[in-house]
Amino acid sequence: MGSRIDLVVGGVRAAELVNAYRERLERLDLLPPSAALEVACYAYASGCVHLLVAPGQAWVRSTAVDDGDGPDAKELLVLEVENSEAGHFAVCREPCGIVARVPLDALGRNFELSRWPQDQDQLNSW
Repeated sequence: MGSRIDLVVGGVRAAELVNAYRERLERLDLLPPSAALEVACYAYASGCVHLLVAPGQAWVRSTAVDDGDGPDAKELLVLEVENSEAGHFAVCREPCGIVARVPLDALGRNFELSRWPQDQDQLNSW
């Protein structure tokens, strides 16, 4: 999978994502540095939505079978990411303007990252 994600994310941003995740694993899960790095690299290479999702991204419906969980839109723009006791969600806007909270697991199963964060003017034009 790595090649599609790498094209969207780019090498520098990929390294930032992996290192940030590695640091969280060391700090919150108390993993030793080498184990945290291995887990973070694997999560990135697997396209883990929890590691990849960020405001400003566009996600498109994948060609995989839709499990019926989440919005029916063909494309979603991530406005913000929520991590709370209630769960992990992406607040997304469809091109028609509908805003919905999408569980990250549903986003990862039904959609693929298509574009990395856009500038603020592009976000508002949706």
